[in-house]
Amino acid sequence: MKRGIWIALVMGTMISGAAAIGVDAQSSSDTAVATHVQRATTLELARRAQREGIDARYQADRARCDALGGLRRDNCLIDAHAHKGRAMLEAAVPYAQRS
Repeated sequence: MKRGIWIALVMGTMISGAAAIGVDAQSSSDTAVATHVQRATTLELARRAQREGIDARYQADRARCDALGGLRRDNCLIDAHAHKGRAMLEAAVPYAQRS
């Protein structure tokens, strides 16, 4: 009789403990992983959109330079490239401060 009670007590403790561990670990880790993946995806999409905006502005500036000739065209291309460089540096500041 004593042996049966001990076995039942140990088995009940193991089953309830395993169920509690499984439920807690599964729900919190899935949520944390999903949240991290969603956040990383959102940041990557924002960074890509920002980069595409800078590149679009650069291409528009270069297209405007095509109508010019000689030294004016060269200076216009230099200004367009410098503007793109400044924009890229300004866009990188928040990402550099994170690390």
